[in-house]
Amino acid sequence: MKPETRAKISATTQAHLEVQEIVDDLIITKSGKVVLVIQTDAVNFDLLSEYEQDNKIYAFAGLLNSLNFHIQILIRTKRIDISNYVDYLKNQLSREMSPGLRKQLEIYSEFIQNLIVQNDVLDKKFYLVIPFTPVTVSSSPIPIPKSKKRTQKEALSLGTKRSLEQGKIYLYPKRDHLLKQLGRMGLVGHQLVNEELIDLFYEIYNSED
Repeated sequence: MKPETRAKISATTQAHLEVQEIVDDLIITKSGKVVLVIQTDAVNFDLLSEYEQDNKIYAFAGLLNSLNFHIQILIRTKRIDISNYVDYLKNQLSREMSPGLRKQLEIYSEFIQNLIVQNDVLDKKFYLVIPFTPVTVSSSPIPIPKSKKRTQKEALSLGTKRSLEQGKIYLYPKRDHLLKQLGRMGLVGHQLVNEELIDLFYEIYNSED
């Protein structure tokens, strides 16, 4: 394949991505929406007692019933390579320790190796996505006042700033509400910042799974 062909394909792929910019820890889409993403930790529901499971269910129902705005729940699952951890366990066996501790470590190491052979080790990440559509968004381009010689790029930049201002006013109280509700469920959440958002999209569009 010629270099020119590869460049054309790359440009075509980029054109199909919905993300236009990531600014001030917010995503701006090509359709003009401003999006905030919260990541939260996971809980192994099966390991909880029946009482704890009921509490989690009621707390989650309370979160859903408290919403007066749209959210999206994204769950990402990917395989984890824990071969380094297995090597670490093997190295530990070479250290001096009591016979009882060595026996326990051998049993645990064997369990981990069998787990890798028989099952995929998966990592789940949970995201709450809050979208906002600025009132200034329309299908027509942003008008350029005749009194000022402003380029189309400058006009679009001005529109982006206005969208961000509106987005922050709308999204931040929603973010704080969700974080509070997650806390009631015993979960910890945080808003993804610019670098984390870039890493997330890179993983999504360059997944090897």
